[in-house]
Amino acid sequence: MKKIAIVIAELAAPGGAEKVAVDLAEEFRSRQYDVTVIKFACLPPGIARYDIPVRVINLQIPERPGGLFTQVSILLQRAWQFRRLFHREQFDHIFSFLEAANVPCALACSDSVLSVHLDPDTMTRNEWLAFRWLYPRAKRVIAVSRQMQDVLEQRAGLKNVNCIYNPVNTALIREKAGATLDIEDKFILAVGRLERQKRFDLLLEAFARCKTQAYCKLVLLGRGSQQPILEQRIGELGLEGRVLMAGFEPNPYKYMAKAEFQVMSSDYEGYPLVLIEALSLGCPIVSTDCPTGPREIVRDGENGLLVAKGDPDALAAGIDALFFDEPKRARMREQAVESVRANDITVVADAWLAA
Repeated sequence: MKKIAIVIAELAAPGGAEKVAVDLAEEFRSRQYDVTVIKFACLPPGIARYDIPVRVINLQIPERPGGLFTQVSILLQRAWQFRRLFHREQFDHIFSFLEAANVPCALACSDSVLSVHLDPDTMTRNEWLAFRWLYPRAKRVIAVSRQMQDVLEQRAGLKNVNCIYNPVNTALIREKAGATLDIEDKFILAVGRLERQKRFDLLLEAFARCKTQAYCKLVLLGRGSQQPILEQRIGELGLEGRVLMAGFEPNPYKYMAKAEFQVMSSDYEGYPLVLIEALSLGCPIVSTDCPTGPREIVRDGENGLLVAKGDPDALAAGIDALFFDEPKRARMREQAVESVRANDITVVADAWLAA
């Protein structure tokens, strides 16, 4: 039985990269691989995490405050522990997720496959140095969008980059989408962490300006540091009763299946999994045309609409254009599922194994 190691700091929910790691682990397990998740941190109390029925090894080397010497010491400890573990276990595949795991994996083993989920324009100077000096050591670097692949090749000079899109477990999503949902009114949906990057403040501004809000509610799924600010803004905009903040939902698919469409208002993304999930259920998209993922997912006019980022009027116009054109929504629903067929977990898992 071949052995696979999946390396990640922690399995915090509802993180996108964390969910990709979990979905791949479960797919590999279903194919009779011996799967081990290797992590080095523990989540603080109250933070949800993904549970997965595979062996989990926690190396207990979490982040801690300190200067350069402390951070280098943590990095070297992780790399050394990874090296010992990889040598002992003799994994056939080593797949790493996010930069905190990628760097020590690159130092520990040249057979590592590293995955990059960040928008390159948001990366720090130290992260770029790691790309230029350490990532060439890896067997392969996986970019989750073509645009990201181009940036890594051109700006970091990497020659070992492949693009593999994020996967969705289509069969499981469709099964969960059938769950009962206690919302009778028409609604549009937004899903994501309530953080500045996602620009839910801009979405609320757009919703207040659009005509759609008189006929349809807005449901926000997620939690985060911006929640008190957003709740206050809902009151200021007079949207009480029109906007439902439903918190973190472990089964967002029952909302996606019944929404008129899904909206994304982000300033930047990597390769947003929630768009793929929604489209796999026939739910069209209105998204800001932000770096680096939506343009590779949303085919403007076919399975959704792209609008200028950071512009509430453009977002409001996109919402109205889709809501009040029911024939267009119906056509988009028909084309949505086919548009993301290549993201099915079986196809993506094959690509990872071939990396």
